[in-house]
Amino acid sequence: MGLFDLPAPLFSVIDGVLAMLLPPVLRLAIWGILAGWVTMLVYRLFSAQEKMGALKAAQKAQQKVIAGFDGEFTELLPLIRATLALGFRQLGLALGPALLATVPVLFIIIWVAAEFGHASPAAGSAVLVSVDPAGSNLHWSAETEVKATENGWIINWPAQGQSLTLSDDRQALLVLPLGHAVPVIHKQRWWNLLMANPLGYLPQDGQTDVVRIDLPGKVIIAVGPAWMRGWIFSFFMAFLLSSIGFKLLLRLH
Repeated sequence: MGLFDLPAPLFSVIDGVLAMLLPPVLRLAIWGILAGWVTMLVYRLFSAQEKMGALKAAQKAQQKVIAGFDGEFTELLPLIRATLALGFRQLGLALGPALLATVPVLFIIIWVAAEFGHASPAAGSAVLVSVDPAGSNLHWSAETEVKATENGWIINWPAQGQSLTLSDDRQALLVLPLGHAVPVIHKQRWWNLLMANPLGYLPQDGQTDVVRIDLPGKVIIAVGPAWMRGWIFSFFMAFLLSSIGFKLLLRLH
């Protein structure tokens, strides 16, 4: 389990309770609102709001002076430079807290992507499985049909009680059906200390680096264009709107 996966069991329990009452789109909205609220609270906690407020007021005063200025352009330049300097000072004060505020949100986003991203295929449906790099030492131990293609294999997704195993000359690399709806399994990388792959990892000394399974995405909204139907639109729309709302409510600079 990676660092960002630590609260995942708690999130799953909470979402399981919500699932008894709410459809996925409303649950995603709740997680998006929670993420927006956490972002603004962390930003407020670590940002120098009084200093930023004073700089903002000074910048507005400078802008009024510039708007009413009636002199030579050379005399105007120092005023413009002073106004820009005030803006950059505000940006400098806000940048660090803004970046810090994204860290706790990553815990939610990573869990949401895993929970709402992909679905397990229906038994018997055709699914593309590919590997990188392609190797001649790979073979399937199959209870269902496997068809080789230029890009990999088209397999019939195993039904309950069936299994489908991709192996190299030494050991099994992939066993279907999957325990988790994750579309890729790969060799372990440094970032897996932050985000672990629940399927495990390919052997480090093996020839195969990545195995990809073309899993279907979960449909959250059944109408509209394709880019609206997955979890990303519902979650980030709620996150964006709630972030703006909480920023205005807390009067943050």
